[in-house]
Amino acid sequence: MDYYFHPSPRPSSLELLSDEQLLNIYDLAVEAKASADFIEIIQTVLTERNISSPNHSED
Repeated sequence: MDYYFHPSPRPSSLELLSDEQLLNIYDLAVEAKASADFIEIIQTVLTERNISSPNHSED
């Protein structure tokens, strides 16, 4: 099934989180090996905020 995440004009739940909360969720998602789509959505929000995870590493 092919689908694409289309950003909503309203803020997502992730966008309403503080920077620290978002980084914590990102780190937990990577550690839990969450779906690549979910991690990509978090990375998009982090990028929009000009934040990168200190624990982020490309595999």
